[in-house]
Amino acid sequence: MSLTTGHLATLLGARLIGRPDIAITGADAADRALPGQVTFARTTRFAAAWMAGRASAVLVAKDLPLSCVMDDAINLLPGPDRAVLIVPDADLALIRVLEMLMPKAAPPAPGVDAGAHIDPLARVDPGASIGPNCTVQAGAVIASGAVLVANVCVGRNARVGAGTVVHASVVIADRCEVGAHCTLHGGVVIGADGFGYYPSPDGRGVLKVPHIGNAVLHDHVEVGANSCIDRAKFGSTIIGAGTKIDNLVQVGHNCRLGRSCILCGQSGLAGSVILGDGVLIGGGARVMENVEIGAGAKIAGFSGVNNNVPAGAEYMGMPAGPASEWRRIYGFLRRMGRNRGNLGKMISRVGGGEAVGAVGDADVGGGVVSDL
Repeated sequence: MSLTTGHLATLLGARLIGRPDIAITGADAADRALPGQVTFARTTRFAAAWMAGRASAVLVAKDLPLSCVMDDAINLLPGPDRAVLIVPDADLALIRVLEMLMPKAAPPAPGVDAGAHIDPLARVDPGASIGPNCTVQAGAVIASGAVLVANVCVGRNARVGAGTVVHASVVIADRCEVGAHCTLHGGVVIGADGFGYYPSPDGRGVLKVPHIGNAVLHDHVEVGANSCIDRAKFGSTIIGAGTKIDNLVQVGHNCRLGRSCILCGQSGLAGSVILGDGVLIGGGARVMENVEIGAGAKIAGFSGVNNNVPAGAEYMGMPAGPASEWRRIYGFLRRMGRNRGNLGKMISRVGGGEAVGAVGDADVGGGVVSDL
């Protein structure tokens, strides 16, 4: 799609500095963008990259703390063939621009590919599209507008909602349910057995715990490539409406996720974890079984959560705790590192037989203890 800077200003409600007739055909980062492309600046570093780069236009947040964002923004306009669009929120404006520029692929035609296998007892709406090598087993229901791209397996009595797109090599296992307007990317598995074993009474191996429940994804859920959502031991593993799950994420059996949660890549939830609405789990974070995380809480990447987290809290670290506490601990450890020479002297004195109390009395005044 071809736009002009004038069109963008109108569509975004932006203030335009520069020519309104500059053609915009794409977007890229400020240090890579070419003439004809638009970029964005949310910080002074991005603004400097725009100034030194070749992009034809830049989206600038109106509250960017730059002395060069003045009434005429002339200092951000380094040439006659370049334009500045001042917007309330540069990131949000960029999302809208990308939506305009995104190639619009024609939707697949409704119908069933000749290479697909549809069980006679399955129900496939005539408005659904079933691609090559897909399998839809007995009792499964595929709603109107649903798309199974290729090599998708939908198990017995499973359901796929209206307008949902299921990409290649996805498995939706028996009795699992996927709501309307969801997106499942390649390699996703919905409804594999939960990981449950019990020591065998004879001491020779382990017994597998049957998982007779299912997994239910509500509407507008997106699941990234190669992520897995396990079925429940009994009842349902539930993913709330609007939740977005990144690539390579594990959601264990009987978890219950609220609405509009975000799980970043390589994070993992053990069994029976409960997330309130709007919880954010950073990349690589882990949550122990039976933990409850309150609505709106944020868990930093690579944290290990072993206990419940209050609503709205920010936790980080291993084991995870309030972020403010972990920052103080980290600061303390850095100070210890800078003072390791004094620490070594104190340890050597204690090792040499001096009384601990005497060391403290002798060295507090000299800063050995106070510096730590």
